[in-house]
Amino acid sequence: MYLEFLSNELFLDIFEYLSAVHLLRAFYDLNIRLNNLLYLHFKIHSFNFQSSSKYNFDLICHQYLPFITDRIYSLRLSDDDDTPNQIDLFFSYGLSFQQFSHLQSLSINRIYSLNSMKLLINQLISLPHLIHLSITRYFILYNEEYDMNMIGCIGRLSKLISCHLDITTDSEFYFSIPSIRSLSLKYLSLPYLDCTIKQLVTLIQYIPNLQSLTTSLTDFLKVLIRPVIVFSSIKIFKLNLHGSFHAMRSLLETMPNLEELKIEMISSYIDGYQWENLIENTLPNLIIFQLKMSFSLSTQKSREKQIDEILNSFSNQFWIDNHQWFIQCYWTPMGTCLTAYVYTLPYAFRNFLYHDNGQFKSTYSNTDHFFNHVHNLYYGSTNSSLSPIHFNNIRYLDLTIPFNDSLWSILTKFDRLKSLKIVLINQMNEINQLKLQILFDHVPHLYSFTFYSWSIENIFPFELKNSSIRQLDLRAPNIFYNHQQCQQLSQSSIVQQCQILFINLQQRIDVLNLINQLNHLNVLIVKCQRSEMNENLTEWLEQYSLLTFTTSDYEEIRLWIR
Repeated sequence: MYLEFLSNELFLDIFEYLSAVHLLRAFYDLNIRLNNLLYLHFKIHSFNFQSSSKYNFDLICHQYLPFITDRIYSLRLSDDDDTPNQIDLFFSYGLSFQQFSHLQSLSINRIYSLNSMKLLINQLISLPHLIHLSITRYFILYNEEYDMNMIGCIGRLSKLISCHLDITTDSEFYFSIPSIRSLSLKYLSLPYLDCTIKQLVTLIQYIPNLQSLTTSLTDFLKVLIRPVIVFSSIKIFKLNLHGSFHAMRSLLETMPNLEELKIEMISSYIDGYQWENLIENTLPNLIIFQLKMSFSLSTQKSREKQIDEILNSFSNQFWIDNHQWFIQCYWTPMGTCLTAYVYTLPYAFRNFLYHDNGQFKSTYSNTDHFFNHVHNLYYGSTNSSLSPIHFNNIRYLDLTIPFNDSLWSILTKFDRLKSLKIVLINQMNEINQLKLQILFDHVPHLYSFTFYSWSIENIFPFELKNSSIRQLDLRAPNIFYNHQQCQQLSQSSIVQQCQILFINLQQRIDVLNLINQLNHLNVLIVKCQRSEMNENLTEWLEQYSLLTFTTSDYEEIRLWIR
């Protein structure tokens, strides 16, 4: 059977399993029919350059993209560690957003340089049909030129419906925040904004159709402020709060039609009676309530008694019968750590800090399956007690060595674990290395591994084996690999299969040695031991025109090799 005899529907089904890069290289310009099917596919699927190899990125940008820009409706670019300097390269190849005349969705992932930010801001207004916009930065630091200009851009995109930006404020709140003026915007996510109530109200007061808002707030109001404006259209509100009860209540009173509230409170606690009063009198339409509070227990009273008082305030008819909103407390019964956590069940947040000497109490009897939303687990071990809770959906694990056998009781599945960070406190002896290898044997889909130690004696164990690791981070404050150690590294099976490598080096010649010896290496992120050597390294690398690289404020050089 000839390929041309396949139906259009079957071709489109096949296209679902292939990346945009592979589709263009395999099917573009074979005939008019296949071209039209590709255009139809790109109308509903993103053209995604994230994690692309440099070879494929260069090939597509030079040979294909200039001829199909008006056929692309969704585009994703990334400056992340696997594709450093991609955004600057994209513009340097003569491409501009103005050519993408029908673009409706744009995602810019972890933009790295100020130059890229300027180009991006200047070109955004060339996208009159843009509906979805997402821009994240590599470093979430206040940059007035970027943050204020991005706010101005939003109002100039007249069809924008959904927007995610990581703009933030200066730490002292000195500036006067402008307003976003938009009739089309419905979904706004500014998770790092970290503003006051006054600044937030100023920012969103001219978005009459806003339905969903995600942001952070730092405000320690001492008195309740009655709202001078009401945001009746907002149905979903996700808030990270560092502030007072009066600040939170003052803000929530501006959103009387909320149906979903997700809130994380840092260093503050509100008991169940106060929450009940607030919800009943301020949020009558609330259906979904997801809460997490962290705070310090008093040293003047038994910790267990304080926890019981907290749970009692969340145990009446309002919580249990009317809404089925159940609460769990997690705390350390002994020792110097006084931090306690109070959260709704199921646990609705991605991060969880677990110590195996902690204790749990809840208003619900069976909490075993309530932690599926946790993707990032930070695990500290001091004893081998069995855990009453289990994590089945972990993607990232931060683990201290030595660790004990209680790890196996809380992590019942390892098949979804993609990223592992090991922090070594003591020496990497045979027992610790054996435990780490056993852990590797349980993780079939591990992609990224970070090996971190403060001691210069603890370099990466060359004998470790895992066939799935493709990203390896060996950076540590005091460890710089010498020439001999680099030679040993290049013989390690994990390093040989590595595509992305982070490392500190003593000698710049080992930059080229690693590139030449590691055939699968696509990206090398490197720092030399002395600052003047890093400056010379930049000049030295410019001799090798085939290497694309950027520098950072941390004296790292990011090389996109192939």
